[in-house]
Amino acid sequence: MRTKLPWLLVVVVLFTGVAFSAAAVWLGKMESSALAERESRPTVTGSRPADGESAFNPLDGLAADVRLPTAGAGVDPETLEAAVTLVDLETGEPVKVLRNTTGSGDAIIVQPINPLEQGRRYKFEITDALKDRSGAAFTPYAAEFTTATGIKLETIDVAFEKVDLDTELERDAFTCLALGPDGRLYAGTFAGVLHRWDIAENGTLVNGEQFMSVLAANGGPRMIMGFAFSPDGRTLWVSHGQMVPPNETGTIAGADDFTGKISTLDVADLSNYTDVIVGLPRGFKDHLNFQPAFGPDGRLYFNQGSHTSTGSPDNKWGLREERLLTAAVLALDPEALPATLPLDVTTEAGGGDYDPFAEDAALRIHATGIRSGYDMLWHSNGKLYSGINGAAAGGKSPGGDGVPAIDNVKLTTDDLLLAIEAGGYYGHPNPVRGEFVLNGGNPTAGVDPQEIQQYPVGTQPLGNWREPAFVFGKNLSPNGLVEWTSGVFGDELGGAILVTRYSAGDDVAVLIPGPDGRITETLQGVNGLTQFTDPLDLVLDEQRGHLYIAEYGGRRITLVRPTDGKSEKVYRRVVE
Repeated sequence: MRTKLPWLLVVVVLFTGVAFSAAAVWLGKMESSALAERESRPTVTGSRPADGESAFNPLDGLAADVRLPTAGAGVDPETLEAAVTLVDLETGEPVKVLRNTTGSGDAIIVQPINPLEQGRRYKFEITDALKDRSGAAFTPYAAEFTTATGIKLETIDVAFEKVDLDTELERDAFTCLALGPDGRLYAGTFAGVLHRWDIAENGTLVNGEQFMSVLAANGGPRMIMGFAFSPDGRTLWVSHGQMVPPNETGTIAGADDFTGKISTLDVADLSNYTDVIVGLPRGFKDHLNFQPAFGPDGRLYFNQGSHTSTGSPDNKWGLREERLLTAAVLALDPEALPATLPLDVTTEAGGGDYDPFAEDAALRIHATGIRSGYDMLWHSNGKLYSGINGAAAGGKSPGGDGVPAIDNVKLTTDDLLLAIEAGGYYGHPNPVRGEFVLNGGNPTAGVDPQEIQQYPVGTQPLGNWREPAFVFGKNLSPNGLVEWTSGVFGDELGGAILVTRYSAGDDVAVLIPGPDGRITETLQGVNGLTQFTDPLDLVLDEQRGHLYIAEYGGRRITLVRPTDGKSEKVYRRVVE
């Protein structure tokens, strides 16, 4: 006999099933809603040091990579102080730090004012008080780590002192500095103003002048990125591009392509403005034609910045494609210029027909794959050096010639010092030139130089790829370069390369080249070369041993003078 279920039990069972189904749907909607909320908020995707790291260098700065869902809305620097902390877990006390972001607002930078204690536990924390420039709150993040032990500090007979020049000159967003053949200091600004000062015996700046020549000739502001004096000292060659005021989110974005220029002025009174080259590519954001330098061959060299993060168009960089002349060091032969100026170098993508490979081309491609070489340094060893800012995580890399595309480059790439050779490729892809491999590819299953692990093992670097002369690490932003040629400290720093580190570091690093041009030693913590505010460029007064530092974020120029003292806590790193 078949047993029948009581009608009440049937109702209960049916009701329970419906309830479970409804609950499942409700939970699914809640999870989807939570996921959507997380995806809509800016988020930390990883940090250096990572959570649980046990041997972090106590002299290094900290950094966090971020995912920014709102196009053009980077980290809001005004919210960093309240939201980003570093705590000594043994004492429970906060560590005094400098907080910063990158020029693009795509990372969080924390630089301890003093070196961390060795073998000590710390907590790096970011709360939802941190906002992006659209006002969206970050998802909270924390990482606990322990610093390394056994790091030895030494004393060296090199030390500097800072001299604040704020009372001597007008504050401005200085982008570049140069010492003129007339012994005066020259500076350019974000908005296109040129400054010039006499230098007093103690290094202070006097008799300041301002010149609006670049603005007047262009009918408005221009971003002056750098300048170089002609070998005869009579002409100032100025590299500049369209100046885009920060938008409502504080971001520099939306520049028109092919608006870069190289122009000249008479040094005597910074007049007689002449456009020499027009039609240079212009990145959607802050990549354009950077600082120029005359080489020993009389040519003018400069880096033309990339249009993308890692080779393919992406939202952050306005979906702009690479151009024939982008991500490359270009060389201009003034003797090959046409009789009638300017020379328009707009290439096919911009509606022009300029061919840098033509036999009579005045502007040629010297080397490629250089993402953002802000400054050019011709060293006495014959090498052409440039510091490269790596790409933040989240870019795209192109595919072609058997190389697979990467739709999301998951890791931030390293900041580098390059020793640039003619015909070399240095890692930033450009499909227009048939360059598809990001950095060193992934040639073996072992650890390879500048490898990209997202590539299949066996992905070879380009045949003309050159390894960097030095790897800074991530989020340091090396920009201004100068060779120490002063005899103030005897042979102690002779031939050293001094580099401004804009982001993590906020300092001037000292790099010692070896016989082959690669860096063999670094010095960190020299008195007077630390605790700047976004140092962007520097110049050396060789005779006096004075350095002038353009602090872009501090809107000032700082004088750094040698002293008779010693630096007692210098970290000397031998590069393997």
